[in-house]
Amino acid sequence: MKFKALLLTLTLVSGVAMAQTITTGPMTRVMTDKAAFYPQLTQDGTTVLVTEQNYTGLTSIDLTTGKAQVLSTAPRAGRNAVSSPVRTNQNLQIELTLNGQTTILTPNGADQRYLWPQLSPNGTKLVYGVSGVGTYVMDLATQATTFVGKMRAARWFNDQWLVAMQDQDDGYEVTASVLVMTNLDGSVQQKLTDDSLKAMYPSAQAGRVAFNTAEGEVYVMTVSINQ
Repeated sequence: MKFKALLLTLTLVSGVAMAQTITTGPMTRVMTDKAAFYPQLTQDGTTVLVTEQNYTGLTSIDLTTGKAQVLSTAPRAGRNAVSSPVRTNQNLQIELTLNGQTTILTPNGADQRYLWPQLSPNGTKLVYGVSGVGTYVMDLATQATTFVGKMRAARWFNDQWLVAMQDQDDGYEVTASVLVMTNLDGSVQQKLTDDSLKAMYPSAQAGRVAFNTAEGEVYVMTVSINQ
């Protein structure tokens, strides 16, 4: 299934007015033999890794050929599908490992539950979620934090932009979810998907964004930012 490309124009202000356009290319479904979740694009954006809803198993899918390869059938194999220097531990604190040294981070207080941490491509910032609150960005040099907005599962698109999900639920299940692109302080936010899909858990690499729906369908689209 393919969706019509959408051209979005954003106006940013940073000292002087500067216009940028976000362009989304065709949205293409990645065919899987069963429901798939939590897609992770590889660094070059040519392959997506998917798992089951409970993180059992891990399958690699070539986005050019559509060929799938089962990498593992083990329980929780999909939990850490892509190697990362940052993760959450069993206490839902952030663990950052750099140069062989691991640091525990609780930037919003030790009583908070932290989710979805990810280091920026240039290694200077950290995006993370606080359960029940929303998404924050932390400057690792100054330890200053900025609230981005009430969104979840934010991923870096590049050093200046994030992709995240904004979902709604009725207390039992997700009733709606869209993907948004946002700058680092949340002052500019733009939808990448519409209400026709419950778009969740994005991954971004090499100008591509992957996500799954609540039903376990996986989609990939291209996104470009032009000035």
